[in-house]
Amino acid sequence: MPGGGMTRRFARPPVWREYFVLGLLFTGLVVIALKVVHIQTVERGHLHAQGDARYLREITVLPQRGQILDRNGQVLAVSTPVESLWAEPGVFCAAGDSWKSMPDILELDPGDLKAACERRKGADFMYVKRRIPPAVAKEVMALNIPGLERQREYRRYYPDGPVGAHLIGFTDVDDTGQEGLESRFDRHLAGVPGRKRVLKDVAGHFVESVESIQQVRHGENLRISVDQRVQFLAAAYLEKAVKKHKASGGSVVVLSVPSGEILAMVTSPQFNPNDRGTIRPGVFRNRTVTDVVEPGSTSKPFTVAMALESGQVGVDTMVNTAPGMYRIGGRTIRDVHDYGDLSVFDVLVRSSNIGTAKIALAFPFDRLFDTLSTVGFNEPASDLPGEVKGVLVRRNRPIEHATISYGYGFSVTPLQLARAYTAFATDGELLPVTLEPRPEGYRARGIRVFSKSTVQQIRAMMEKVATPEGTARRARIQRYRVGGKTGTTHKLVDGNYDNNEYISLFAGLAPLSDPRFVTVVTVDNPRGGDYYGGVVAAPVFAELMQDLMRLYNIPPDSVRDTQITTIDTGDNPA
Repeated sequence: MPGGGMTRRFARPPVWREYFVLGLLFTGLVVIALKVVHIQTVERGHLHAQGDARYLREITVLPQRGQILDRNGQVLAVSTPVESLWAEPGVFCAAGDSWKSMPDILELDPGDLKAACERRKGADFMYVKRRIPPAVAKEVMALNIPGLERQREYRRYYPDGPVGAHLIGFTDVDDTGQEGLESRFDRHLAGVPGRKRVLKDVAGHFVESVESIQQVRHGENLRISVDQRVQFLAAAYLEKAVKKHKASGGSVVVLSVPSGEILAMVTSPQFNPNDRGTIRPGVFRNRTVTDVVEPGSTSKPFTVAMALESGQVGVDTMVNTAPGMYRIGGRTIRDVHDYGDLSVFDVLVRSSNIGTAKIALAFPFDRLFDTLSTVGFNEPASDLPGEVKGVLVRRNRPIEHATISYGYGFSVTPLQLARAYTAFATDGELLPVTLEPRPEGYRARGIRVFSKSTVQQIRAMMEKVATPEGTARRARIQRYRVGGKTGTTHKLVDGNYDNNEYISLFAGLAPLSDPRFVTVVTVDNPRGGDYYGGVVAAPVFAELMQDLMRLYNIPPDSVRDTQITTIDTGDNPA
């Protein structure tokens, strides 16, 4: 081209290409717009849930279990804060390299921990270790292990340990009542768990509480009529007797008069609810309400009271018990000695089986049965867990009529026996038994079962029982009048009486001038040589009552009404 440079001309692309590119862009925008609409509508809920699952979690807030308190406000059971470590298996188990010293701090086997991860694969929750001290949990959390979290829980603690454990019971690892009052009042004590939503960080740790879904409601306290001080004393004297006489166990029940409150209820052998290793089947039963015994001679006052109530028999009515044996229908009833002629008064003081049987046989059996039923020997004495009503059935044969009159052929719980004796501690009223603490001076409304005059005569006999002339000289205490009745029965083993195994019993009142306490002591299978109730069980009553007189500041009886003597250690059988 002349005079200048050469100019190149480029061909214009076809128009269709521009439209094609624009079409692709428009289509892409439409697809994106549709996707956005789909996400905001169809998938909105799902994606929100996925996001929440990654950064939000709903957790349970456990309630603190209510305390169990004695009548004076002393703590018998309390839940103390502990920590439990848990994890999301998917995150936690994948971070095994970051566990570092955690297994050593928690005293865990790394192999067991890996096996737990394998078992919980696919789950969203697993416990690493429960109920550890807060300081230990804090040390582990400082390791910043992904997916590991801690949760506040509570561990039940019993300050008195074994003392009264059979009555109080215990809880399981989740703080749910399993036995005793812990089970009976579980709903009252447990409370209601709460729920809240929390925010997690990228490591899976909770960093912020977002909202409360349900407010936690902590458990309510439970105050009972038991006096912790009396529990300690009763347990100590019972264990002393069990050890001394090489017995299998025993029990003590103390009731307050006239309120009907349970002041003490202890059982041996003991177990420690704070040590799970001591909790095994059969040990934690509250035997004062779950196990029955034949009351033996402790039931004789009811037979004598029945006769006195009839008006046909008086305390001076004579009964021939010679020659110390009495045959009924081919069976023989025996006394420890040949007492000869005894007044009804002395039949009870000497604890004559023959005299008691002859008194009972002078009346229709139904009258004796009704008397024993009326004092509660055929119904539960309370509503404690596992309580049984005993065994009392109508009999037809004269020998059964006789043996039931002196405490064989029917069975009662120690609590039933204690409740029955409230009829002698009052002016003839059978008191209702309760664990609910009553105000000072409260008088329970009882059921009249005997007249006041009959009760006064029975008390006079019981007081004579606790003298050298009776079977319970070891039940006496200094400066106070006491009364009661001993009992010694053969144990039933596989439906048969074992002549080498016994139950030693004592049921008593103190102080007799104005009874404040009814106490029943049982000692199971003493094997130290002595087995009579007056020798084995009565001393437990005496030691306990001597302390209770001081503890409750009860004035001594009038000097003229009290024989101040040293405690006789003679072996008078009962």
